[in-house]
This record gives sequence, structure tokens and C-alpha cells, in this order.
Amino acid sequence: MANKAGYEYSELKRRALLAKERLKMGYWQRMCDEKEKALEKIGNSNDNVRLITDLQHEKFKRDEHKALNCEKANEEEEFYVKVCSILENDENSMNPIGQLINRDEFDKMDEGNKQRYILQLARKFGEMRERYYRERNGKSG
Repeated sequence: MANKAGYEYSELKRRALLAKERLKMGYWQRMCDEKEKALEKIGNSNDNVRLITDLQHEKFKRDEHKALNCEKANEEEEFYVKVCSILENDENSMNPIGQLINRDEFDKMDEGNKQRYILQLARKFGEMRERYYRERNGKSG
């Protein structure tokens, strides 16, 4: 994020500008309205309030990450879409990690890097699978 003169802002300044922009655009009011609608739909129990609050907190973190680091956030969202399609097509897939591997990169790696890549992919898949089920439960409640 840069100003008109091309000067790069510090991390604190960028975050402050993003917070100000969220306030101006009614971000928090939209979040509050979405929370109320979701709670009307699924009920107002303590567990549901916590679920919706957690989902909104995760959404806020993703939105902030996207604003601060757009390219990496887009890659993560693309990965999430792939995980969603795998889980929607076959929840009990025998080899979901194998479906996510980028074969071109994987074939060029040595054995150590292949193992590291697979472990990172498995960790990311686990996180995205968790997010998928949380969001699915929050929407269908």
C-alpha cells in the first residue's frame, strides 16, 4: 500500500488506514447484521453465538490478510476451493493430498523437499478441511 507519491507506508500505518476504511465502508455494521441474521436462522444458544463469532473472526482475519498480502491470500483461497471440491465430491477420498500436489514442482524436488512439501500440504489440508466443516455447520446449523 503506497500513497500518491509512491512512498510505502509502515505496517502500523497500513493497518490504521485499513481500519479507517472498514469504518467508513460499514464493514462492522455488515458483520453485525450478518451475525443477527445467522442467529435468527439457527437459534440464539451460547454454542451458536460462539460458532458465529468464531466464523466472523476467521472471516475478518482472512479479509485483513487479503488486504495486506493479496497474492498469498488469493493462493490460499484457491487452495481452499480445491479442498472444498474434494470434500464435496467425496468426503472419504483415499488420497486427498495426492489430488492437491502440484506435480510439476513435486517432480523437480529432491527427497527431503518432497517430504517437507507433503507435510506442509497435509497441514494446510487439515486446516482447510476444518474451516470447510465449520463454515458448512455454521450455514446449515
